[in-house]
Amino acid sequence: MCGRFTFILPWSEIVRLYRLTLDKDIFRNLGEPRYNIAPTQNVLFVHHGENGEQVLDEGRWSLVPHWAKEIPKIATFNARIETADTAPAFRDSFKAKRCLVAADGFYEWTPSDDGKKDPWHIFLPDHQPFSFAGLWAYNGLLDLRSCTILTGPAEGAVT
Repeated sequence: MCGRFTFILPWSEIVRLYRLTLDKDIFRNLGEPRYNIAPTQNVLFVHHGENGEQVLDEGRWSLVPHWAKEIPKIATFNARIETADTAPAFRDSFKAKRCLVAADGFYEWTPSDDGKKDPWHIFLPDHQPFSFAGLWAYNGLLDLRSCTILTGPAEGAVT
């Protein structure tokens, strides 16, 4: 499960990666790169707009369903692919609100001998950018955009 990720892509790379065409996205300035992004912090995500174009949005990394009256007390920053289509917090977004979350790495933790956890920074060769598959929602009552990352079982050892 992804608990933190890194986002150190230059803005030009985001525009190229997602083929952004809207002026509001192309000329946006993100400022400094962000490292070690944690759940509940704001992240960028890309989804289809009303006319089918790629739209860049920003929202809370921990999904708040459109029907929620308050921010959920349970962790909703990851959605298991095996149950996302039926879990109440994710099923509406799974049907119609899919997105991509840009990153260039993520962290996984393994138990250490002293009972704590050791972080492992996982990234592609040459730190190539990639996207997490995700879901997003807009909650009008809370005026809040949010997203979650879809996770699945490990496919094998990371080398």
